[in-house]
Amino acid sequence: MVKWQGPPSQGWRTFLRNHTPDIAAMDLFVVPTFGFNLLYTLIIVRLDRRHLIWVNVTTNPTAEWIARQLSEAFPWHEAPHYVIRDRDRSKT
Repeated sequence: MVKWQGPPSQGWRTFLRNHTPDIAAMDLFVVPTFGFNLLYTLIIVRLDRRHLIWVNVTTNPTAEWIARQLSEAFPWHEAPHYVIRDRDRSKT
């Protein structure tokens, strides 16, 4: 196998330092209520200043609901280039 002779690619730390203003993270998690109902909470955070962008709650999350939350959270001129998410599934 031939060894690569080009310059090394940037590491993750360099990537994050260069692109942090363009990255947002989102998470969908479950919050049980006092009456044992389940509320699904979506949180979106901008990573550069750890600024909370969006929080919303629903009892029935769908892919359409999540997509609508993303489009409402970021106006056209502020949309991030990268969105970090985990592999959790919504209810449907």
